[in-house]
Amino acid sequence: MMAHTIGFLGAGRMASAMIKRLLSKGYDVKVWNRNKAKLEPLVTLGAVACDTPAMATKDVDTVISFMSDDAAARSVWLGDDGALATMRNDSIAIECSTLSHAFVLELSKTIEAAGVRYVDSPVTGIPTDVEAGNTIFLIGAAPETLDRITPILNDTGKKTIYFGPIGSGTVYKLMHNLLGAVHIAAAAELVAVAQKAGLDGQAVADTFAIGANASGSGLMTVPGMVSGNHHENIHFTNALRAKDASYALALVKELGMSTPVGQSAYEVFEKATKSGLGDLAQSAVIETLKA
Repeated sequence: MMAHTIGFLGAGRMASAMIKRLLSKGYDVKVWNRNKAKLEPLVTLGAVACDTPAMATKDVDTVISFMSDDAAARSVWLGDDGALATMRNDSIAIECSTLSHAFVLELSKTIEAAGVRYVDSPVTGIPTDVEAGNTIFLIGAAPETLDRITPILNDTGKKTIYFGPIGSGTVYKLMHNLLGAVHIAAAAELVAVAQKAGLDGQAVADTFAIGANASGSGLMTVPGMVSGNHHENIHFTNALRAKDASYALALVKELGMSTPVGQSAYEVFEKATKSGLGDLAQSAVIETLKA
């Protein structure tokens, strides 16, 4: 049986991890990325590098996208040499990016009007989880579309959670990531105050790890807050956290609600980003409390 070919848009940390997983499961992958240097290790593993998004999506039935934000997603799908231009009728676009809710609804309508099925499929996990096949897919899609891609999701992830129609996966993902922002910002306050008061940083980190208030987000970031090393093993940056939080707050506004704790957490990450810490690990938010 011929291998199933996937068109892939993006080769950042999460995208590269998923491409490696797909290749390990026997899929052929055609991939485009704005920064061509990021394609080299994937080509070594067997992926085919493409010069444009349109080339990556030509003659395939399934396309997966990981873009950084709304603007990047709009460009890759709808821009010059965009992915949608060459996609087959009744093929499937799986959008794994964390995008704003309003844009997901807009983009999906445009893509489906062109005869392509859209799957709202943000994910949770860090790159090592994704490469190991432990991705959790947060799905908003038509049930019959989900049925068609279930084999791919099963090969690449450990859990597929169906929330409902297009946009519902993004609702959960945005609020999930806003909760992460709250956890990390609060953990930074714990560490900063404890260290200022003279407590041993390692003792603080060790005690946090075994306490009732430990969270996955905190466990990943508190060690870096204590050590001050914000440059290595970067799973997610302050700029991306601030972007996701801003999208979550836009959703909250759409629904006529307010989330004051989430708003405060967003402001912490926005301050970190504007202070030049945007490309560093999220542990670097603690530096804004020391200024």
